[in-house]
Amino acid sequence: MNYFVNENIFTLNSGTEFSAIKRLKMFKNHRVEAKILTRNYNPQLSGDLKRVGLTHDDVINMYDYFQDVINVPGRDVDVRYTNKINKRKYHIEGIDANESLIKHAGKTIAKVMIAPATVGLVGSMEYNDSMNHVVAKDIWDRRGFLSSTQYFHPDGTQGPQIFFDINGTPKLEIIHMNIQGILNPTMYKLLNYKGKNRRFNREEELFTFFMNEIASQEASVFINDRPSLIPAVAGVEGAVGKWQFLHNSHSKNNQQAGASRLVVDYLNDLFTVYKDNFDGLIVATKQQKDEITKFYDFKQVIALTDTFAKKVKKSASRNKNKIIYVGRLSSEKKPADVVEIFANVYRRLPETSLDFYGYSSPSEIQKDLEKLVETNNLKNVVNFKGYQSEEALEIALNNAGLLLNTSEGEAFGMNVLEALNHGVPVVAYKVKYGLTEQIENGENGYLVPYGAIQTAADSIAEIIQSKANWDKFSRSAYEKAKEYSEEAVWGQWLNEKIIADNLFIR
Repeated sequence: MNYFVNENIFTLNSGTEFSAIKRLKMFKNHRVEAKILTRNYNPQLSGDLKRVGLTHDDVINMYDYFQDVINVPGRDVDVRYTNKINKRKYHIEGIDANESLIKHAGKTIAKVMIAPATVGLVGSMEYNDSMNHVVAKDIWDRRGFLSSTQYFHPDGTQGPQIFFDINGTPKLEIIHMNIQGILNPTMYKLLNYKGKNRRFNREEELFTFFMNEIASQEASVFINDRPSLIPAVAGVEGAVGKWQFLHNSHSKNNQQAGASRLVVDYLNDLFTVYKDNFDGLIVATKQQKDEITKFYDFKQVIALTDTFAKKVKKSASRNKNKIIYVGRLSSEKKPADVVEIFANVYRRLPETSLDFYGYSSPSEIQKDLEKLVETNNLKNVVNFKGYQSEEALEIALNNAGLLLNTSEGEAFGMNVLEALNHGVPVVAYKVKYGLTEQIENGENGYLVPYGAIQTAADSIAEIIQSKANWDKFSRSAYEKAKEYSEEAVWGQWLNEKIIADNLFIR
C-alpha cells in the first residue's frame, strides 16, 4: 500500500493537502492502491473529506485506528433525539443555529454545540458544575457516536482526555501537565492495545508507532508531505520506501540566480539529522533537484510535478478586466504587492477590478490589506472572497482575465497551473522554482523581477488592454497546461519508478 502522510484533511486546506488529494485520485485512476494517512484527531473528518471528494476508505487516521473506528458507518444524530439527554428529566432550549442549552429545573447544566456545517447535529456537549464551571466536554464524531471526553480542572485548565471505541470503551488517554506555566500534553497512553498498555511521551512517538504498526501488516511505502512530520516518519522501520515530498522551496534566497547552501530553518534537520533516514526527496522541478544535488548527498532526489491539470471546458464568456489572486494571504506571498500593482493598473485602466481568493494567515494580514485598499481608494473594486470550494474557484477562473502571483518563492505554482488550465494568463515575480517552467514570457504571461511593482503593472496592462492580445495569451495558457495533464504526470511517476523501484508499490 502507498501512504501519503499528512497532518490532517482540514476544513481549510492548503496546497500541500490538495497535492496529496490529487495524487491519491491519480493513483486510484491508474489502479494503484493508495491512501492518505493522517495524524491529527479530527472528529469532523467525515465532513472535511466530503468537501474534497474523498471518503473514509481513502484515509487512515491515527486516532480512528487506535479507537478501532476505521470502518464505522456514518449516521446523523440530532441534538433533540440523542439518547445522551434524558428528555423526561431535562429540557433542551435552542439558543441559535450553533448552540442549545440543556436545563434542569430552570438551571443550565450543559451546553450542546452543533456540528459545523450541519443543522441540529451534535458536535459536542459541555457539562457544568454547581458553580457553572465547565468540568467536562463530550466530543462527538461526525459519524454519530461519542468519540472523546475532555476533562477540566477547577481553574479551567485541561485535565485528561479519553478516547473511546464505538461501544464507549476507553482506548486512548492523553495526560496534560503544567510545565513552567504552559499546559502541555505529556503522556499518550494506549489502553489495552493488543493486550497491554503502552505509553508515549509525545504525539510524534505515537505516530511513529502507528506507522510501524501499519508497515508490519503489509508492504508499505510512505511519502511524507508535511515537514512537521519528518522526525516521526524518519523513525519508521520496515517500510519498503520512505520519501519526503518538498512542496516549497528549500532555499532561503529564492531570488538568487544560482544554487544556495542556505536552507530554510524548518528544513535544517531534514538536510542534516534525518537525510539518511529517507530513501530520497521528491521535488517539483529539475532546477530544484539540481540545486539540492549540487550541495547535498541525499540517497536520491527525484523531480515530479506537484499536481496535474484536469480536463476542463473552455469558458464561453470572460471578463478580461477581472484580475484575481488565489492562495493564502500570508507574508511570504506578498499580497500587499498585489494591491500596489493593481492600484497602478487601475489608475490607467479604471474598468479593472481585483478579487482575492484564500484565507488569511494570520488574520491580521487581511486587516492590513483592507487598510491598504482603503488608502488607495480601491474599496469599490477590490473584494476579499475568502476560502472557497473547488467548484467556486473554477467558476472564478472561468470568468477571470488574469492571475497575479507575487510570492517570494514557489517550488511549483499550483494556483498558476489552475489559471493556465482555465486559459488565464499569469503575471508573477521571477522566483525559484516552478514559475520559470510554467510561465513563458510574452506567450502565456510575464515573469517580472521580484518586487518590480511598475513592471508588473505594465505587463498586466499590455495583456488585458487589447482583446486580440488577451486572446493570444489565453490560447497559449491553455496549450501550456496540456504539458501537465494527468497522463503526462503519471508518465513521470512511471519513468522515475524504473530508477527508484521503491518510489511506490504497484
